Amino acid sequence: MSERTVEEYLESVGTLERLENPVRTSSLAQVLEVSPASVSEMLHRLSKKGLVEYTPYGGANLTEEGRQRVLELTRRHRLWEVFLNRHLEVGWEDVYQDACSLEHATSDLVAEKLAQFLGNPEVCPHGNPIPKDNRELPGVPGIPLADLETGRVCRMVSVVSESNEKFLHYLTSLGLIPGAKVKVVEKAPFDGTLTIEVNDSTKAIGPRAASFIMVEPC
Repeated sequence: MSERTVEEYLESVGTLERLENPVRTSSLAQVLEVSPASVSEMLHRLSKKGLVEYTPYGGANLTEEGRQRVLELTRRHRLWEVFLNRHLEVGWEDVYQDACSLEHATSDLVAEKLAQFLGNPEVCPHGNPIPKDNRELPGVPGIPLADLETGRVCRMVSVVSESNEKFLHYLTSLGLIPGAKVKVVEKAPFDGTLTIEVNDSTKAIGPRAASFIMVEPC
């Protein structure tokens, strides 16, 4: 397995830990766009490396060693996302993969110089917080859109599944970008599909997708 694949798995586990504990293989499969069987196999390998604690059918969590790796990677990655989006005008839907490539070639010195150049930004284009140091992963802000009560108005603050470009382009097509105001009009009683209002337009979004969209009630 490549080092990049290892790091993408670790970053995804680190992000999803803020929403569910332990992280389910099905959640990782959806975020990374791979099969649950592939996720289980990779988690087993990462467990042998001491980077995650994994129980088949029970889920996974980062070990202390894995968490330290994620902290360093997440800071570099999200700083590059800000640079690509702000200075090269790469859309928020498309910055992830290029930032992945850049983070692996970034030293601690360059990361700090980049942060200073950018004015020490607090969040990436997806609304997720940028770690300030290597001690603790910042929590995911807000609550999932899927948990918002019918009739409530909220502001979208971030999206958890930032590696899935198709998902981000889908959200953009709905007008669901960080900062957008959203109202939950209705929740289907059987499958949980949400009817929402975004920018004076009515849209429908499934409960699984809505669980990856973080909002703050207005």
